[in-house]
Amino acid sequence: LDKPGRLTDEEYAVMKEHVTFGGNLLANCPGDIMKFAANIAEYHHERWDGKGYMKGLKGEEIPLEAQISSVADVFDALVSLRCYKEPFSCDEAFKIIEEASGKHFDPVLVECFLNIRGKIENYIRLNHIQ
Repeated sequence: LDKPGRLTDEEYAVMKEHVTFGGNLLANCPGDIMKFAANIAEYHHERWDGKGYMKGLKGEEIPLEAQISSVADVFDALVSLRCYKEPFSCDEAFKIIEEASGKHFDPVLVECFLNIRGKIENYIRLNHIQ
């Protein structure tokens, strides 16, 4: 994860397996909350348009908890410093999320996310994330 630059095709294939490993690990734990967590782990890289991984689920086939987590995960990745990229500004990150509506994300969830933009920006500011 700390590798600067792009992953090779082989490295990317291995990296994508984290969703299966996490989903399997959590699915074997007792309790409803763990099943909920397993869905997040396993399906948070699926896309609304079906072009995600590992299963290529689309639209409402994707568990809602995974869809919500996906928006948050992508936004966090955009505004966070990574060894291979500088953080995007909040404005840029919100624009990218908005442009991904109907492709990467459920349009209704994007609208909900954009409606709490002020709260998200305040949280980032208070926690010195950028």
